[in-house]
Amino acid sequence: MNCDLMVGANVDVVNATSREVYEQLYPQYFTGSQPFDVEGTMFTVSWDVEEAPVFDLTPPPSLSEAALRAHLTEGPAGGWIAEGELAEHVTALRDSLDGSTFQVRLNRVHIKVESGDGNPVEEDIAVTVDVQATTSGTGMFSLDPLKATADAPSKVDKVFLDKVVLPNVLDQSRKVLSGITLPAPQIPGLALSTPVPVIQPQQAVAALNLAEHGTPQPPFPDSWPQSPFFALLGRDAVERIAQVATAYLEGKPFHAGGSKDFLGSSAYYKADITIHNVRCEVVWDDVPTVRVHTAVSGSGSAGINWIWGGSTDAFFDLSLEPDPTVTLTLAMSGATLKATAVDVSSFDLKLVPTRGDIVSMIVSWVVDALSSTFGGIVGSALRGVEFPVGDFPAIPIDVDPVHLDVTPTGLTLARFGDALALQGDVTVTKR
Repeated sequence: MNCDLMVGANVDVVNATSREVYEQLYPQYFTGSQPFDVEGTMFTVSWDVEEAPVFDLTPPPSLSEAALRAHLTEGPAGGWIAEGELAEHVTALRDSLDGSTFQVRLNRVHIKVESGDGNPVEEDIAVTVDVQATTSGTGMFSLDPLKATADAPSKVDKVFLDKVVLPNVLDQSRKVLSGITLPAPQIPGLALSTPVPVIQPQQAVAALNLAEHGTPQPPFPDSWPQSPFFALLGRDAVERIAQVATAYLEGKPFHAGGSKDFLGSSAYYKADITIHNVRCEVVWDDVPTVRVHTAVSGSGSAGINWIWGGSTDAFFDLSLEPDPTVTLTLAMSGATLKATAVDVSSFDLKLVPTRGDIVSMIVSWVVDALSSTFGGIVGSALRGVEFPVGDFPAIPIDVDPVHLDVTPTGLTLARFGDALALQGDVTVTKR
């Protein structure tokens, strides 16, 4: 996978949402009438979209070489581009549309044309709307209808179709689709690139990178999980999320100290250690795990304050060896992917004298106390590591008076090629 994060849904999810929106909005939207004058005769043209729009996630035929050349050379554009430069302009135009355009089919639009003579002309036609998925400055996806076309009618005069029905269908499509914005996934502490829409047969996908990797560039994958909803996270994304989430461990200090009476004299120890050199590793098993490696070291002192006065003191360096490692598993919690510590590797306390010798009568006490204290508090801190890897929010649909949320549900984890896959379904609920 040549990008860090991809989130997508198949065409069935898109069309289930389309039906819900249609049922809520009809007949406030999808119907209408308009007077239209033809050479002094006034007609009333009515239209009624009698079935829910069907999203066909395939590129429109207008992306063909011939259609793009015609767009650049015919009509108002004719003569502006030299023949030698045409190929370059065709390529640029295709690049701006390819992978982001698709079709919405209105399979049954009932048209009625009345002139007042009591003999209305009626016909059912199919209308196709070309739509482009674009990205706003805030990183939100929006859907922008480009044009509406229909097969030539057999009963209704084509002028009514071209001048009244198609412009109104296109305008209402803009109003409806403008209420559908697709938010990017939220990953705590991580900056993501602007999302890129990837429209492929039967799949609508958003591709994102870590900000430092720039905007995703094609080629994009041509095979996807078969679940209705999915999110794919690459190794770099999971590793960076772990690094950001565990950064708080770097420099985390721990203190230990105590005292004890020995034959009337007071023995003591005190030490401070710090976690440092925190580094993360993704182990790419069937379900990837995250390992957080750390180094822990510090220094301290121990001695006896004698009952008759004076003291014997020793100083030492401390470290935990081998370097402690936390293993975290990844699991879903609702629509949030979480990493939770399940194991901390074994380690021992290593004490290296730097000045003076610890009085022999308290050596065991000091070493046992430091091992127990630091082993407990460091182990507890590492076992408590838990963080969200990513949150996949509901998709809001707001076309007054309809307010819906499309929410991922039942998400499970698995490998998909070289990515971690979250797969599930969606529910559509009123807000």
